[in-house]
Amino acid sequence: MFSKTLFVNLILISLILLGTWYTWLQLTRPISATFLGNRPDSYATQIIVYHTDKSGNLYDQLNTPLSIHYPLEASISLTTPLFTLFLKKNESWQLSSRYGKLKEDKGLLQLWNNVKLEQKQGSNNKIISILTTSSLNIHLKEKTADTSAPIVITQANQEIHAVGLHANFSTKTIQLLSQVRGQFKSTK
Repeated sequence: MFSKTLFVNLILISLILLGTWYTWLQLTRPISATFLGNRPDSYATQIIVYHTDKSGNLYDQLNTPLSIHYPLEASISLTTPLFTLFLKKNESWQLSSRYGKLKEDKGLLQLWNNVKLEQKQGSNNKIISILTTSSLNIHLKEKTADTSAPIVITQANQEIHAVGLHANFSTKTIQLLSQVRGQFKSTK
């Protein structure tokens, strides 16, 4: 009887120790990114980010009410981003959209859903032209942008429709890729 009770107690103690050891292993092992999937690891609200050049001059500015960081993609999801690129002689390009994604490693800002680009000039930020499209990729380091979506450019008394573009903010050039149609409006 004594050996039977001792044997049962040793088995129970062994099971308890085994369970404790297994639980400790599960709690202390590092969690891999592939196990988690592409889950966000942080978020921030009411963000304003400024970048300056080597001389200390304002280079660009990003405003967004909500940003969510995804570590697996090294990207930041943006809600209603407003991105301003400052050029020389009081000229700026202001881009806005409903959604955006900043890919940190590639220096790429992707905008989609009601994308609007306003070219502004002078100290009073007078709007010279407005470009609208459904999606736009901005290469921040190169100061270029491109899309394969339909676009509309409105300025002064003209409206231009096209499909696709490549823009260079430094040289202030826009290359329209296909199906270009222009219309002059009378100035009554």
